[in-house]
Amino acid sequence: MAVATNKTMSDSQLPAEVVHDSIAVRGKLALAVGPVASPLDIEYSIYGNLACPVIVVLGGITADRYVLGTKENNTNKATVKDKSSEQLGWWSQLEGANRALDTDEHCIVSFNYISRVAIKSSAGNKLGYNLTPSDQAVVLKHLLDVLGIHKPIKIIGSSYGGMVGLSFAEQFKANIEQFTCISASDRSTHTARAIRSIQKGIFELADNSIQKHQALSLARQLSILFYRTDEVFDTQFIDPATQTPLGKVINYDQTIYSYLNHQGQKFANKTSIGNYEALLDSIDAHNVSPKEILCDCSFIAVPNDRLVSYESMRRLAQNIKGKSEFYRLESIYGHDAFLKEFDQLNKLLKKILGESDESSTSYASC
Repeated sequence: MAVATNKTMSDSQLPAEVVHDSIAVRGKLALAVGPVASPLDIEYSIYGNLACPVIVVLGGITADRYVLGTKENNTNKATVKDKSSEQLGWWSQLEGANRALDTDEHCIVSFNYISRVAIKSSAGNKLGYNLTPSDQAVVLKHLLDVLGIHKPIKIIGSSYGGMVGLSFAEQFKANIEQFTCISASDRSTHTARAIRSIQKGIFELADNSIQKHQALSLARQLSILFYRTDEVFDTQFIDPATQTPLGKVINYDQTIYSYLNHQGQKFANKTSIGNYEALLDSIDAHNVSPKEILCDCSFIAVPNDRLVSYESMRRLAQNIKGKSEFYRLESIYGHDAFLKEFDQLNKLLKKILGESDESSTSYASC
């Protein structure tokens, strides 16, 4: 087991209500391909008291550990719940009393994905290696061990986080009680693989820093087209019109071109091609055996998801070994529904987690 800078916490050392910290792994973290050869930090966040039942919450490929509240490292509950802050966590809308993620009742844990490490080959050489969802699950298990979380946990994983959760359930059967999988399946579709192949092809055309920045922006723009649906875009943007003879787009700021360019540039300003390509490779490597999933599972699928098909999730739900429930989430947002449909998700997750006060729900398991 790897050596970390902080020791397992006792009950008398339970963290404050909100903790953003990291553990430094300086020993051998054993991944499927071999031991990690270089130091790495696991950055994590804790919301609530570790004495409460633990729910690990994992988001998409570009998500971070800041699930709830603000991204400030403070313990002031009033500040954490300031909904006007631009620094809100990506699932803050599900936080609070009578909501799915009540930190008075549960301890919410998350961590930043690690995209690439150096591993030691059988010949003793250091090689660069992109972590798979299965490897991310190993990182999560190590984090839980260091934090002293040994009881079976619950995991809610969306998109890439769903892949990590499935991999955790496959590998660490005794350490998971229940898993909620949102917009993720046991393997990628061929269409999704093709999209990522095109993105990596765009990267190969870039020779200098300016071109690399633009390549990263274009690759992100391509992803966004498949995260959302035509219904969203049709209501959000106007049809482009060009002004002759200059060929300039009229009302450019109101078109999808402007939106995609803005989102692509914003992403490229904070991400490197190396990190993004490593995560794309990681998704391609995802593959779990449904028969190895023994814990209780709830699957939430969106019918018009362009990246993770509704039917692939239904088949996964039917083929796992543990108890399974399958839920249909209607949304115009497609794959991004887990970042948009907060009211629906709150009701559904409360039902799944056994917290709903309603005698019935409009979401019937299939």
